[in-house]
Amino acid sequence: MGRKNRDLSYLKPFCFYCDKTFKNEVYLHQHQKAKHFTCQRCFKKFSSCDSLKNHVESAHHEVLTKIPNATGDRSDIKNKIFGMQGVPRVEIEKRIRKGAEEYWTKILSAQYQQRRKENKQRMKQNREISKKENQQDVKIDNEKEEIEQHEYNPEAKPISFDLDYELLQKQ
Repeated sequence: MGRKNRDLSYLKPFCFYCDKTFKNEVYLHQHQKAKHFTCQRCFKKFSSCDSLKNHVESAHHEVLTKIPNATGDRSDIKNKIFGMQGVPRVEIEKRIRKGAEEYWTKILSAQYQQRRKENKQRMKQNREISKKENQQDVKIDNEKEEIEQHEYNPEAKPISFDLDYELLQKQ
């Protein structure tokens, strides 16, 4: 029996702009360069958002207002992010907390499911035991009914057995 593989992706480097997780920060840099720091007009790639912003202003005479391919409120050009550097500590902590909650919810849910399964088995065993007890009670009730069916005669002579005690002792 080995140790279970745990999903620790919430501890790995992630892209602040799109929440994608990476094996290491090198892959994260490549991703950001290809997806978020690429000029939308000439498809030139840059290593940071500042470089992209300067390029767009000087080469295309436009103002870059948001990071390309970024989700919602994370597309702000004011964020100075390169890899994991510059990612707000609050976001990192939020991600770690969320991942830990999901992990423990999964673990506790599995334990709950195991306990529920054990309880079902216990209930089934208890039903079988009570069913057997009921069958025995019915059997006893039937025997009592048979006994009650025979009329009791107080004047009847008791049955006597003539036993040869000497013969029994020899055997």
